Amino acid sequence: MKSSATFVFLAMAMPAYAQTCDALEAQLNTRDGISTYLTQDTSREVICAAALMQNGKTSSFCYAMYEYRSADAQLALERLDATLSNCFSAREMTGAGDIVNHPDSFEQKQFCTPENTLSLSLKDKATLNQTLVFLRLDESANLPNFCE
Repeated sequence: MKSSATFVFLAMAMPAYAQTCDALEAQLNTRDGISTYLTQDTSREVICAAALMQNGKTSSFCYAMYEYRSADAQLALERLDATLSNCFSAREMTGAGDIVNHPDSFEQKQFCTPENTLSLSLKDKATLNQTLVFLRLDESANLPNFCE
C-alpha cells in the first residue's frame, strides 16, 4: 500500500511537459501512431509505408504533401521540430543519411527515444511539384545507447 501512495505522489510531482513527452513517446512508437500524429499536426491526409532496413530492423514512415516549396510545409517542419526537440534529444547528422530518394533539396533531423530513432525531414520534389514532410520511425539496432 505504501508503494502505491508513493507512485501517486511521484505522478503528481511530474511536470506537465514530462507527462506530455511520455505520451508523445508512446504515440510515436508505431506506424499508426506516427500516422495519427502527423495527420493531426498537419491537418492533411498522410501516406504511410514500412520498409526493411539493411540492419534487418523495420522502418515505418508517413508523409504529408504540400505545394512545392510552400511556406506551410516549412512551418509544419518547424512546428514538428520544436515539439520533438522539446521531448527527445537530437542526434548528430551530417549529410542526408544512407538512403535519400533524390529530392531537389533535403532537410533532416533525427531524435532519440529510448527504443527507436525518429527522423523528421522536408523534401522538395520539383518533378512532382510537391514538398513532402516526412516522419520516420526506425527500430534501433543498438539498444540501449544508440544515441550516444
